[in-house]
Amino acid sequence: MPKFSTDRPGGVPPGSPPTSPESLSRSATVWLAQHLLDREEGGVHRAAPSVGGPPITGRKHLSDQSAAVLALADNAPQELPVALRGLYALLDRDGLPGFSELADRSWRAQPTGRPRTLRHQFHAAAALLVGSLHTADQVARVRALDLLNRCLSTCVNGVFPSRVSQEWRQTVDGTPSPLTTASALRALAIADALGEPDVDTEQLPQMVVFLNRHVRERPSPGGDPRIALAMAHAARLLDSAEHIDAAHRVLDMTVRHFSRRHDTGGISAIDTAYLLLAGSVLRSRGHDDRGATAVSRAAIGRLVDHRHGGFHTVLAPTGVTPTVKYAQAQSALAGALCATSALPISRQGWPADDHDE
Repeated sequence: MPKFSTDRPGGVPPGSPPTSPESLSRSATVWLAQHLLDREEGGVHRAAPSVGGPPITGRKHLSDQSAAVLALADNAPQELPVALRGLYALLDRDGLPGFSELADRSWRAQPTGRPRTLRHQFHAAAALLVGSLHTADQVARVRALDLLNRCLSTCVNGVFPSRVSQEWRQTVDGTPSPLTTASALRALAIADALGEPDVDTEQLPQMVVFLNRHVRERPSPGGDPRIALAMAHAARLLDSAEHIDAAHRVLDMTVRHFSRRHDTGGISAIDTAYLLLAGSVLRSRGHDDRGATAVSRAAIGRLVDHRHGGFHTVLAPTGVTPTVKYAQAQSALAGALCATSALPISRQGWPADDHDE
């Protein structure tokens, strides 16, 4: 069981307002640790009943393991070893670069999980790099950097394929993937934040050109929070007025879209986390967040489960209680809320008005 205090409902730490970023982050972390960590086999289960209880066991996904490592590293490092067991278990057992992406509960890799989906590999490389820092594991650091640079080597003129073969010799799906580019920018931002010098950033400007072109030519309805976060990371890494303006354009479009949705009903927990992080990245450099914090906060207030702790994945219709909570939703919001709590006061949300409800 978690070693941190869970005496108050939902895992709210004593002395913290129940709507503060710290309290909400702790609520998600406690729920993740209590109900989704697999203390027998390591890693995290995909989901559990929304009221708590035995997890929904079955296949384990790389994306869940990566998200849990990134969330627990800062929020509950004492629980990190359990999460890292799952990430390590998916490292290719034949010595090939990267991770298997799907396994059963006992970590037997499934055939459908053997091709490398680059956005999942980027996410896992970043998680492994963060984990290696917390455990002082130089072997894991070297593997993380090798995988990160290998993924980056598939980029041509800022464009990544979607999937490559397990041996990294063939392209399985060559469709240009904006979400892969977004994942690459997030991984580069994490490596930069860790002060990691051994990462190839040569294609970074071209990646931003590709995302800008994608947003102009084939915008998703109202914008995509994952793209908004990637552009915010690019603005921080490249630190130019041009890239800050580009990040603001994408964020403006995304915030307007979710602001128009009735009671922010169209935004999921994971989208909320990405939008909150996008605003936080810009705020960390002294730039306007374009209302991202306020819109995210409105969604979080409706997604949080004050009775049982944690967050619902999506808003259910009035009178309907969601029956399942997912690991990725808890991990994503725990990490985003932790990042927000470390920032200076915002004019458009936390922490300036934590006591106004």
